[in-house]
Amino acid sequence: MTDGGPSGPAIVVTLENTFRKYLALDTGLSLVLALWTLATHVFGAFEAFPYLAITSPTKRCGKTRLAEIVELLCAEGLRTVGASQAAIFRSIQISVLKKKSLTLIIDEAEALGTKSEKSDAIREILNAGYRRGQSVMRCEGSGEKSYDVKRFDIYCPKVLVLIGNLPDTLADRCIPIRMRRRRQGERVERFFFSRAKWAARKSKRQIDEWATANLTRVKRRYQGKDLMFLADREAELWQPLFAVCAVVAPSRLEQLKTIALNISKSKQSEEPAEWGLILLRDIRDVFNQASKDRLPSTNLLMDLNAVEESPWPTWSKGRGLDPRGLARLLRPFRVEPHNLRMESGTIVKGYERGDFEEAWASYLPAPPSATPLQSA
Repeated sequence: MTDGGPSGPAIVVTLENTFRKYLALDTGLSLVLALWTLATHVFGAFEAFPYLAITSPTKRCGKTRLAEIVELLCAEGLRTVGASQAAIFRSIQISVLKKKSLTLIIDEAEALGTKSEKSDAIREILNAGYRRGQSVMRCEGSGEKSYDVKRFDIYCPKVLVLIGNLPDTLADRCIPIRMRRRRQGERVERFFFSRAKWAARKSKRQIDEWATANLTRVKRRYQGKDLMFLADREAELWQPLFAVCAVVAPSRLEQLKTIALNISKSKQSEEPAEWGLILLRDIRDVFNQASKDRLPSTNLLMDLNAVEESPWPTWSKGRGLDPRGLARLLRPFRVEPHNLRMESGTIVKGYERGDFEEAWASYLPAPPSATPLQSA
């Protein structure tokens, strides 16, 4: 920051206060929003950038208000409703040609969860467009023989605003910001766009100065700094925010770590169930509880169908999971039943612990280590 200007931590606090001034936010979200907003101004430092998913269970929870504030404070904010896929990738391309960092804010994004040609095309762009180098190919020109193939960049910061939930693939690329209505006695200031826009100009000048002075430091911090306490995709999403925090407010890295872990855990718990993964988890539990290295299919199924919190007791219209269903669910993981010679000498169909070790290691990773953060 220039001499006499606010320090990095002061910029973060100012942004946090701006969000809290007009919105009812759960603990930690104001810091996430402040860092994400700052990160859009040093967007060129990152290889991947998380989307923000601003959601709520119903209307009048402050989603649009938050989108308006983000638009005022982020880098080149552009808020839109009902844009076509062409409008999206052409807007991004224009910003690339102008060497600016567009932040695309898609309001009323409920349509992304519907089945239509337009929604499918936009989802494809959004699914790919959180990574640098992603593009779409389109034909340009007129006349029968004058079409040229043109590449359009689709990588830029994006915000998705909607009631309800995003499709799984999109939610996986987002940091969720879940809005709610104000609690009784909770007060926020009335929002006037013209006043907020005027106040945002000062913050934007400070942010621009900070971004110009610190882009190289943020990029250096981002490169080679993994977040071992988060799973792969979550670490990729949160890395830009941690890189910015390490430069602008390093004393708050541990606070950000706690917030990231809580949000990621909540996000994981709300992901739609995948029967195969649930089955792998339950089979691991059965083997651990039995303290055996091999189990006949009949024994394994008996224990699985007794797990009340899992779907197996009501599987197949209440008949429970059977050997054929078990084998079918395990086939994608390359686990198949085979003959087991039991201690009695009888041969039965079943599974061994070793059959699952690779699948467990790949799809049910051990809890990540709680490596302390370094605020270099």
